[in-house]
Amino acid sequence: MLANHSHTGEAHYLVWAVNIALDWARQHPVVEPDRSMAWYDMAIGLRAYKLGYLVDAAARTDQIDHTSFALLLSCAKLHLEALADARFFAPHSNHGFYVAAGQMALVRRLRGLPGMGPHREQARARVHQLIQSQFTSTGVHREHSPDYHKMVLNTFEGLVASGLLDRAEFAPLIDRIQEALAWFVLPNSRLAMFGDTIHRDVLQEHRTCALNPALEFVLTQGAHGKPPGDRWRSFDDAGYFVARDRWPTGPQDYGDCSYLAQTASFHSRVHKHADDLSMVWYDRGHELLVDSGKFGYPNRTTPDSELGRAGFYYAHPSRVYVESTRAHNTVEIDGRSYQRRGVKPYGSGLLQAGEHQGVLYSGTHVRHNKTIRHARVLAFRPGEWLLVYAWLWDNLEQPHTYTQRFHFAPELDLCAVGAGFEAALPDTRLHVAPLLPATPLDPVRGQNEPDLLGWISRQDGELRPCWTSAYQINGEASCSMATLLGFGERAPAPGRSTASARGDEVHLRWSQGGEHWEVSFGRPDREDFHLTAGRSAASGRTSTLEKLAGWLRGPRSS
Repeated sequence: MLANHSHTGEAHYLVWAVNIALDWARQHPVVEPDRSMAWYDMAIGLRAYKLGYLVDAAARTDQIDHTSFALLLSCAKLHLEALADARFFAPHSNHGFYVAAGQMALVRRLRGLPGMGPHREQARARVHQLIQSQFTSTGVHREHSPDYHKMVLNTFEGLVASGLLDRAEFAPLIDRIQEALAWFVLPNSRLAMFGDTIHRDVLQEHRTCALNPALEFVLTQGAHGKPPGDRWRSFDDAGYFVARDRWPTGPQDYGDCSYLAQTASFHSRVHKHADDLSMVWYDRGHELLVDSGKFGYPNRTTPDSELGRAGFYYAHPSRVYVESTRAHNTVEIDGRSYQRRGVKPYGSGLLQAGEHQGVLYSGTHVRHNKTIRHARVLAFRPGEWLLVYAWLWDNLEQPHTYTQRFHFAPELDLCAVGAGFEAALPDTRLHVAPLLPATPLDPVRGQNEPDLLGWISRQDGELRPCWTSAYQINGEASCSMATLLGFGERAPAPGRSTASARGDEVHLRWSQGGEHWEVSFGRPDREDFHLTAGRSAASGRTSTLEKLAGWLRGPRSS
């Protein structure tokens, strides 16, 4: 209604909106923090700029009587009081951005009134503080979610477009943030669903005037703009690794690209899932490995509840599931989720990234429960295979159950084949095979009991069944796990792979499609880390050791 009034100037739109605002003002005549959502920090910020417009527009028309105008003005002053209160300003969260933006917009509408100067200076100082705390130097938002990165970027752009922030001063930062966002868009124009991100189509929703060339290229599917000059990017300070086979030449082949992204970030508890070192993968025109999504924010927990102590802000079973470690493409330890409360955020766990002989790779390292070290190496040959290696080591030498989980897009139909898994694609098959000894677990889809497993939430409030597979090592203090995911009509043949106990010397081998591959590397947290990858023509013969290794892996475990 306010937009219609702004465009047309017709008074009935304004009168309708003023009546809504007056009704709210009568119901909430004083600021009451923590008593209801009426004085929720983000709500105050979002309401403030609308109130500013209402006061400004009502002062310029005879359609609003003096009593109504006085109540509107009183409500606006009440919001200024709340916005200036430090209790409503959360600099560690995107909510702080909306409080500062609302304060800045409301002050500009009321600039003719006395006392607005301190409010204006406070809002500007807050925006500068938020920029430093909310974004890394590489332009990535610190709240573990490409969706919130995009949302805060839109607000930031709006502040500049409306003249509340100086374009020349903030243009370089916006350019970095836009360029970073371009890397988190899959070839099907969906955002990578890390953290609290839904299956959002950026082509339908992002509108902006000033575009970084890389983001413009992504938003137009290659019709305009210019792609980045490289095909992989490590956001070292943010904790993300992204790799592609190429940037397309235009819209005609945009969806045919390969894409892999990994998260290794823990900056705060804000929107942080228990997803350390997880990944998403798109290839051959399809989403393959997927993240669990957002679901929504129902049923707030209390800090002293069992879920609250475990780091969950919300108690709805579906929300608990999508946050949990078992819902992500990472290693679950003893059937529990990684700690997010009572532990110090590590920031970025991304230590290595690069390319060797057409193989793109990342190396990450984090700690769980203070004593368990978790290293992961991803090696990616776009359009051909993805190699996932994990090394886990308990400094206290206590036995654990380690479960490496993979979650597949709901469009894929997965089945168990021997010690591996397969999913049919239109032009090939996706195979999953262990390269080091581990027990395969039966694939699961849409399980409700005893616990939720095999679900994805692409839109708020919904869960969709999807297949999940897993490999498990039980009763060991330390272990190495290696899984190959590759394309082909026939499954890969595992070779003689080895990994040292401390994970500092790993050699993974397999054969497929007439080629023999060997990928070798050290531990990513060591300064002497290196990764090499090589292939040769396969002999077509299976050695006695390879046959024995296949026999030891055994049949499907029930």
